[in-house]
Amino acid sequence: MKRYLFLFLIITCYLVSCTEAERPVIATDNVPPGPVSNVEVTNIPGGAILKYQLPEDEDLLYVKAYYSLKEGVKSEVRASLYSDTLTILGFGTEDERTVEIVAVDRSRNESPVVTATIKPLEAPIVTIGNTLRVIPDFGGVHLFWDNINRNEISIILEELDNNSEYNPIEIFYSSMSAGDVASRGMDTLPKLFRAYVQDRWENKSIPIEATISPLFEEEFNHLKFKALLLSGDEPDAWGWTLPNAFDGNLGTGFHTANNSGRWPQTISFDLNLTGKISRIKIWQRQEDWEFRHGNLKRFEIWGTNDGEHMNDWSVWTKMMECESIKPSGLPLGQLSDEDRAAVAAGEEFTCSPDFPAVRYLRLKAIETWSGGDFFHFMEIKVFGQTQ
Repeated sequence: MKRYLFLFLIITCYLVSCTEAERPVIATDNVPPGPVSNVEVTNIPGGAILKYQLPEDEDLLYVKAYYSLKEGVKSEVRASLYSDTLTILGFGTEDERTVEIVAVDRSRNESPVVTATIKPLEAPIVTIGNTLRVIPDFGGVHLFWDNINRNEISIILEELDNNSEYNPIEIFYSSMSAGDVASRGMDTLPKLFRAYVQDRWENKSIPIEATISPLFEEEFNHLKFKALLLSGDEPDAWGWTLPNAFDGNLGTGFHTANNSGRWPQTISFDLNLTGKISRIKIWQRQEDWEFRHGNLKRFEIWGTNDGEHMNDWSVWTKMMECESIKPSGLPLGQLSDEDRAAVAAGEEFTCSPDFPAVRYLRLKAIETWSGGDFFHFMEIKVFGQTQ
């Protein structure tokens, strides 16, 4: 027994000694590294790129730059020893600024400061803010903007209250290249609105103001919609019938058959009232099916009042060409939180007020996210002015 205990102690001591020997020893000193050199500045929108030559110190750890985004508040950005470039972002104006660049070694010694002067180009919030528009819409206002570089921004919409103060009524977060959103649920009284662009550093564009009278709008009673099966329409499959798309339940939906060989496919329904269409909302199939499979990517909405000749396409008017836009722009099968939020809220497609009031609608599926010959969706709602 003692022999086994003695052997165990010898093995344990050996393993411990090996472990201790293999631990890396990091030497510390008080010698600062050399400074970076040959700094080159490339100014970019809202910031600058600094390219430099690293010092030759063997214990170099990283390089950092100090700068001020706000008066009296220092910010910092770092780059590892494997990079010779620092990118600085977050400036809201084009003023000249001084950046301090410091090399740091493994003992946390800092090199002498090297300064560089930068002059950021026009900030994204300014460029995007110059394209921002606010116009009247059914039940509210509509906002449009261009964001070619897909910067992460927020659009703040405010309304003037009775105390002559602006209060935020909606904030839209987006990185879409072409912004197109609406704020609804308003009466038709004229209101003074203000809107501006803001980035994650809280830089703001110059606000735009507009007095707008929202157009009257109401939601059509989807529980009164009736499914139609006209000549050439696609029947349902898998028990996902068309009335499911009118029941107000996102857990049930409509689905056409796979591999039918017919494309494009159409479905038709009766609104059970006559009205001018302002917009429709469609909910995709979710639970990781967003922006893929048979969810609609491109489709058309046609309308008519002729209840006697509905099988004749000549009595139908194309009222809307709709395209589903994936906010993130990520490849098929990849989703961002913004993508999921857009689907959960329902995709909205607007109709020109120039079209007459109609009673019957027809949806023609042109393309799905999978490119197949079947399509599905969970719910559809129609808005406008009833007659």
